[in-house]
Formats: sequence, structure tokens, C-alpha cells
Amino acid sequence: MLPKNLLAVLLLFLFQTKVSAQKETAGVSKELSVITENDNYNFTEHDRYYTNGLFIRYNWLQKANTQSNNVKTINRFEAGQMIYNSWFNRHSNAEVLTTLDRPYAGWLYASFGKTKFKNSNDVLLYDATVGILGPGALGKEVQTGYHKLMRLYNVYGWGFQLKNEMGVNTSLQYYHSLLNKDVQNVSLHLAGKASLGNTFTNASAGFLLKFGKLRKEAESAFWSGNLGTAGNVLTNKCESIFFLESLLTAQAYNATVQGGLFRQDKGYYVAPLHPLIYVIKGGAVFSWKQTAFSIVYTVKQREARSMIDKAEFYGAFGLSFRFR
Repeated sequence: MLPKNLLAVLLLFLFQTKVSAQKETAGVSKELSVITENDNYNFTEHDRYYTNGLFIRYNWLQKANTQSNNVKTINRFEAGQMIYNSWFNRHSNAEVLTTLDRPYAGWLYASFGKTKFKNSNDVLLYDATVGILGPGALGKEVQTGYHKLMRLYNVYGWGFQLKNEMGVNTSLQYYHSLLNKDVQNVSLHLAGKASLGNTFTNASAGFLLKFGKLRKEAESAFWSGNLGTAGNVLTNKCESIFFLESLLTAQAYNATVQGGLFRQDKGYYVAPLHPLIYVIKGGAVFSWKQTAFSIVYTVKQREARSMIDKAEFYGAFGLSFRFR
């Protein structure tokens, strides 16, 4: 028979070993992300067209899914603001009027959605969104306040912004894998997207190419799929993703260009919509342990026919923290 003190030490050692193993293999189930977008991230030193976006996103792992074709499901809540200016916003309102080529607008929203990972490496995302377009979105207050805080130039033109309208929208995205699931370090998906609502109604088709040091889609930081992944995988395997997404988008309605759908008095100035545009995104996502960092640059063809520049170019940075 073992002495009582030795037995206690052995039991304590076994308990600590079990706890350590659980910590090592347990996966994180929640993620908080902050994303900032701005046209100044391309070093042009102007505020033009889609000039600023700020988003806070909270993802959490849904409990085990009983549907056999789904590997896992991630729930998503997001709150964000998007700010749009015309081509020129300095010096005076009189000078702004001479080049007014798209409306000033703010869009403030909250959304709830899900990401579903399929056994086939396909990925489905869908969201429901409510928000407000116009002065209620506080675009003027945020932009002019930021410029004042940073001692930048005075912003003119917000007196011409679009009128208030509540927005209700839904969106769907589906990425269909074109490569065998056993292919490593490169993935290619056909992409299909659609939005329906009184703020945005459009449909897109294109492709998504990813390469680098990749995990499986259901474990990839690109989709926040690393939620629920074993902790030892997250600790021992850094993920480095480089990607290119190219889309052709058919626009049916865009309230940030055309004003509120259900308003007669939409605002001082609205613009004619460009029905077919291209959107190209390229960037990188780096993930290690419980953090991820992303950098993305977007080139988008002008959304309104009246816009002076034929395309707009803006950057985005994101930082994510995962926890139990």
C-alpha cells in the first residue's frame, strides 16, 4: 500500500496532467474582431466616395449540428458604420457643388448572420440587417469630429446629404469549392452573392483564390472557422493566407447613391446607378494561437454613372481575438 502523502501527490499529478491536456485540446469558441476601412489607407490623402468604414464583429460557435452535411456553424453579430462623400469636400460648399458627383451619405447598421461549413469544402454565409441611412447614421458627426480631433482640414458638403430612411436587408453568399478537398495550400471557389432590401439590392458572381499556409476551410481564420478547432492545432500551426477575389456585380438598387427607396424627397442630390460593376479584392490574413490580423485592398468600379473617377480604391485592416 502507498503512503498517504505519496498517494496524494500522485493524484494531484494526474489531475494536473488531465487539466493540462484539456487546456491543450480545448478549442476557443468566441471571437471579437474590429475592422477599419478607409480610402486614405492607399496614401492618397483625400476623402472620396466610400471614405470610411468601422465594424465590430462578434462570432461564436454554435452547438453541435445534427445536419450531416454541415461540419460546423458559426453565429455572427456585427455593428458598423459606412460613410460616403462626393469627389471633393474641401474649401467651401460652393466648391463642393461644382463637382458634386455622388451623394453624401452615412449608413449605420446592425446584423445577425451565420456561416455554415459543408463537408464538400463549400461555405455558406447569410445575414439579416437593419439600419438607418441619412443624418441618423451620424456620418457627418463622425467624419467632421475625427477631422477636428486629428487637426485635419474642414469637411464641407454634408448639408447636401441624403434624407433619413430605415433599411431592412438580407444577404446570401455561397462559395463552391472547385478543387479536391485533399489539395493543400491552395483553394479555388466559385463565388455567388446576392442582397435584397430597400438599401442594397444586387447580385454578384466571380471566384475566390486562396494560397499560402492554409488550414481546412472549417478551421480557417479566413472564415473564423478556427472557432471550435482543437487548441493544440491553433498553438502549433500558424496560418498565412493570401487571397484574390474578383466579382462582377449587377446593381438593382443602392440607396447610398439613389436615396431612400420609399422616399419621394430623397435629398438635395442623387445620382444615376451604374448597373454593372466589377469589384476586386486582394490581401492577406495571418493567424496564430488566439489572434488574427488581416489587410485587404479593394478596387471597385464607380457605383454611379456621374462619378468623376472611373474606380475607387480603399484599404482595410482587421484585428481579431479568440477566447473561450
